[in-house]
Amino acid sequence: MPEDGEQQSSWDAPGVAEWLDGDWPALPVAPALSALVDLVERHHTAGSILEVGCGTGRTYEALIRRFYLHGFPYVGVDTSAAMLDRARTHYPGVDFRSGDARALTFAGWSFGSVVCTDLLQHLPDIERPIAEMLRVATDHVFLMLWLSKASTPPASLEPKLVTVPEHGVRARFYEIPRSDEEIIEACERGGGRVLDLHVLEGERHDIGLFRVGVR
Repeated sequence: MPEDGEQQSSWDAPGVAEWLDGDWPALPVAPALSALVDLVERHHTAGSILEVGCGTGRTYEALIRRFYLHGFPYVGVDTSAAMLDRARTHYPGVDFRSGDARALTFAGWSFGSVVCTDLLQHLPDIERPIAEMLRVATDHVFLMLWLSKASTPPASLEPKLVTVPEHGVRARFYEIPRSDEEIIEACERGGGRVLDLHVLEGERHDIGLFRVGVR
């Protein structure tokens, strides 16, 4: 299994940021992302919003239409320099920063809510990132991630080789759908409690939307 630095280099590998940025509208995440934003809109009432794993800024685009204009400041963090470069190009002046989900540099209770979409399935360990998100939030953590299906074999814990010839992509990524029980237990161990869980069914994996309260 690659070291963390090797996995990180995959996100900055040639063509990856361009591929993910360009293909986002075609990927089957739009209904799930819309449903997650609905959750945030319904339950975020005060304080700024931190997005962990902001990527190229697509989730920010969905959030800004409702929250930034309502006076809720936004900060986005990601470990990939290539992703952050594209996010800053798309949205000049927005507070996008380099940051690691496993060791956030913010003080405790710095944000009203934390949002994390499509990150946790790409990490070999979810305990530390979830605990860190709960540490810096005062009210809620909102998660969107792949959930395993009972009808499919268990996912490999080894990184999967992904090739996209038209973008020159050849890199390895973790693709690990988890059970809802795993997520609930990780949240409880990190100091949170799952208040809402919505599951959107998919072909290879489901998508889970979690609203986690900070205890």
